[in-house]
Amino acid sequence: MPRTSFGFADMRKLVNTVCSFIFLVTVFESSAFAQGCAMCRAALENSAEGRLVARSFAHGILMMLVLPYLLLGIFGVVLYRAYRKKSKQRQNPSYQT
Repeated sequence: MPRTSFGFADMRKLVNTVCSFIFLVTVFESSAFAQGCAMCRAALENSAEGRLVARSFAHGILMMLVLPYLLLGIFGVVLYRAYRKKSKQRQNPSYQT
C-alpha cells in the first residue's frame, strides 16, 4: 500500500479552510453563540444602559470559550512541528567527522 505524503501546501490549505470557517461562524452567528445565561441576559437587557453591558457580557462569554481552544491548538501545532523535525532528523542522520 503506497504511503501518501501530506505536504506543506495541503496543510496550509487545511489551516486556511478551518480559519475561514471559524471566522464566518463567528461573524455571522455570534448572537446565537453568545446568548449566555438566560437569567443574566434578561436582567441586563431590562435597562437602556444594560443592553450595552449585555452585548459586552455575551462577547466575554465567547472569549472565555474560544481562548482555551486557541491556546490548545497553538500548543498542538508546536508539538506537531517538534515531532516532525525530530522524525526528519531520525530519517536523515547527518554524519559529521
